[in-house]
Amino acid sequence: MLQALAVGRGLPEGLTFANPPLFKYLLLAEYATDYALERMAGQVRTQQDFVDQFRADPSRLYLIARLTSATIGALTAVAALALGAASSGRRVGLIAGSLTAIAYLLARDSHFGVNDALVTLLVTLGLVVCVRVLRGGSRADYLLAGALTGLAFAAKYHGVALLLPLVLAHLRRPAATRRASNLLVAIAASAVTAVVAFPSLVTETGRVVRDVYVHLYLDAVGGYDGLDPDGGYAFYSRALLIGLGWPPLAAALVGLAMSVKTRHWPTLTVASLPVALVAVLGAQHLYFARFLLPALPALIVTAAVALDRLAAPRPMLGLAAVVLVGAPSLIDAVRFDSLLTRQDTRTLARDWIQTNLPAGALLAVDSAPLGPPLSPDGRQQVLVANESALFDLAPAEYRARGVEYLVVSSFTAEVRAIDPAREARRQAFHAALPREASVVGEFRPYGGDREPPFVYDQMYGPFNALDQFDRPGPTVTIYRLSAGAGTPP
Repeated sequence: MLQALAVGRGLPEGLTFANPPLFKYLLLAEYATDYALERMAGQVRTQQDFVDQFRADPSRLYLIARLTSATIGALTAVAALALGAASSGRRVGLIAGSLTAIAYLLARDSHFGVNDALVTLLVTLGLVVCVRVLRGGSRADYLLAGALTGLAFAAKYHGVALLLPLVLAHLRRPAATRRASNLLVAIAASAVTAVVAFPSLVTETGRVVRDVYVHLYLDAVGGYDGLDPDGGYAFYSRALLIGLGWPPLAAALVGLAMSVKTRHWPTLTVASLPVALVAVLGAQHLYFARFLLPALPALIVTAAVALDRLAAPRPMLGLAAVVLVGAPSLIDAVRFDSLLTRQDTRTLARDWIQTNLPAGALLAVDSAPLGPPLSPDGRQQVLVANESALFDLAPAEYRARGVEYLVVSSFTAEVRAIDPAREARRQAFHAALPREASVVGEFRPYGGDREPPFVYDQMYGPFNALDQFDRPGPTVTIYRLSAGAGTPP
């Protein structure tokens, strides 16, 4: 969102390219429309008025971004219906569309104003056209498949995985209509569309390469703080079990086995995308559950093939199977929606601190959004760990700097550091806290004494073990530093 506004204001280097810019350009168009409407209504007179309005209250533009992502996520269910119908018939399409509409990971990540829902929609539409290519489609289908591949790449880099089902569809189409020139046309169309949607590929090639190298390649090779130590394949296996659910995943494996046995190439073409995506993503050291989103509709279509086999001879049995397979995912999607309506622990902690801690007291806090959003010009003095984490200094060092309170977030406390020296500091810091400070306040996102298992994807919303959470956010603990632990505030 900030980058969309920066481009609109013509700020130099307003865009960064750790992610491609298509979603940012989409937001820019929406913000320009919003600005025009507000100007016509007399609410703003200049671009600076619009920016000042945003700085005073950014919620409107955040809402536009999130509504855009939510709409795109909802449209993906329609695209999955079309994909299932194109590959295996109308009933498979209806099953796939229904299960995609309630798929937990897609429902969850479509809440956020980021590019994952967009690339998922584009990839799913691209797969529909790939199936048409396989079934003997025209050169126009090749052009459309190539254009959607280019757009998917401009939405998120791993959208380029759509090239694999496109090539496979070309190779498995009827030999009499298989012309190499058509595939070259598709590849050319993908390249041209990618450049049109992502012009910096040619106008700022050096910056694009630098950003990809620094923000993607180095993390993919070396990892990042919070990296799951079990590796990418184990991580994505668990993410699929959480984000899709084991019943749809089991049905997808059955559907894939059935398609291999019958050599049903439309389904195999669709299934090639998630197989390739997981194979590549799992081999890296940069992994997040949302990276799997483009694979979900294809996996669900494969699952629908298996469920359709039950529905063909016994429609009621098939309907019951669909309901049972989709129910866990639907329950998680509803739980997640409910959690997001509740006040975040960071907000609760901020309000408590501003009310209960002494005016003028010096606090040290992890930077928002990892910790509560405390303002340095508020009732207390605030030292924010912007470029590091609280654990990069020992409690005694904070005491020497005059800090009276430490506001600790589990979003840094639970994150294992890649660098061994920092990891040692993290462990030493949290081991020292009970000896050198006393707890004066704590805000947990869960009830009881059983803490839900931490995974890094919780950083931007509840993800796993939803039934154990009462609200979103980290555990925020407020410590008072003292000469001896346990000194009352």
